[in-house]
Amino acid sequence: MAWRKKAQPQPEAESAESNSRFETSEEDKKKARKWFTRARELGDKRQYDYAVEYYVNGLEFWPDAVEDALKPLHGCAVARKQSGGKKPGLKDSLKRSMSDKDEKQAFLNACWLFGHDPDNLSYLEGMVKTACQLDTVNAAMWAAGIFKKALESNAKSTAKNCANFVKYVEEFGDRASDRDDHEIALAAFEFCIEAMTIWRRRAPKDDKVEKAQRDMSTKLTILKGKYVKGESFQDSVRDTDKQKDLHDLERSVQSDDRVEDLIERAEAAYKNAPDDHRNLTHLVEILTRRDDEADEKKAIAHLVDAYKRTSAYRWKQRAEDIRIRQLTRKARNLAKAGNEEALKMHKAEQLKFELGVYKDRVAQYPTDLRLKFEYGVRLFNAGRYDDAIPFFQTARSDPKNRAACEMYLGRCFYRKTFYSQAIETLSAAIEGQEFGGEEISKGLHYWLGRAQEDSGDAVNAKKTYGKILQMDYNYRDVRVRLEGLPADGGDGE
Repeated sequence: MAWRKKAQPQPEAESAESNSRFETSEEDKKKARKWFTRARELGDKRQYDYAVEYYVNGLEFWPDAVEDALKPLHGCAVARKQSGGKKPGLKDSLKRSMSDKDEKQAFLNACWLFGHDPDNLSYLEGMVKTACQLDTVNAAMWAAGIFKKALESNAKSTAKNCANFVKYVEEFGDRASDRDDHEIALAAFEFCIEAMTIWRRRAPKDDKVEKAQRDMSTKLTILKGKYVKGESFQDSVRDTDKQKDLHDLERSVQSDDRVEDLIERAEAAYKNAPDDHRNLTHLVEILTRRDDEADEKKAIAHLVDAYKRTSAYRWKQRAEDIRIRQLTRKARNLAKAGNEEALKMHKAEQLKFELGVYKDRVAQYPTDLRLKFEYGVRLFNAGRYDDAIPFFQTARSDPKNRAACEMYLGRCFYRKTFYSQAIETLSAAIEGQEFGGEEISKGLHYWLGRAQEDSGDAVNAKKTYGKILQMDYNYRDVRVRLEGLPADGGDGE
């Protein structure tokens, strides 16, 4: 069997099995990655039907593979739809039943159907339902997020869709809470609250919604009390001071005195239980709330200390993210002040720092295409085009970043004066663009026009610049460049 359950301490063996969550062995992850790698290759070749099959086959071994499978499966499904792929028919729905008695097979069937029609509310609902029933935590939370967005944006979503969402996710959250997985339970219940808001819009006269919202709000408040302080139900209700702390933690703005008080309490909690990751997470959140550099330095120090003590890479990442935020804020302030020389020096310092950060992250997570794209961008900004090109070529396997990667590849070739390669790359990207929107499209056309212009092809450069003007008349220096080209379409010699 591809999956195995992780034993949880429960009073009875039967309840332990029913309230456990999936874990995947390293051996099964290795098997799954072979399927996922091939799926990405097929998707890159636009063989979307085969790609979907390979993603689903890999998910049989590793159902919780969100970054490696479910997210790229979603991108592949959207690309397939935009390229005219057929939706599942009645026979497909019957063959791939999302109500299969085998919960594992029901989940895989839902993923397959979703891969062939990603906007279908029934398939989205089925994916949430089966993932929640399996207690594949990462997959369930990801699917819930996708389905909630669809409930909000899809005019065809109904009150029944919302009610079913709440039912499945609340039951999932209850099981997480029962096994003291409070962080997951909190996220699940917060999803339910958001879905209830949509439910109320869909059925404003339904009294069940109002009652459900009250009950869920009470459940969420009680759980938050337990989560923050590890207290019993009675303690969380009785202790009004602690309830006030919890309320203030949720507010985006407090007085400085109140924030100082929250920091003091959070630091005490972390000092008393430094190995509880929740204490550090809360402390860092409060310390970074005000954009105060002194507080942020404290947060970074705590995170670095935790990383050295535990070797948990997420603490190092969080510290680096805070530092990048500080550097970005300083750049913004220098730009407002109009200090161009200082801004230039600061941007060079920030780029050097971010190059080190993303180089390290790519080494830590070698299969994460998003990180490879981000590292490639920094390499490009540093003028290291030869180093950047391989990262963009690899990262374009991710459908969501494909167009942006192609644009940067074209720009790399352009900067190296490989104009024919730039033109070929950018032209193919424009023809096959599936993601990225209008801004990416304008960028692709702009750099294609620049490559055509500098290669001496004024005729096609004029056509390309003309297309940009139709999209955005004031885009960059397009008008100036178009007016500077020879009127007769010659080479300008």
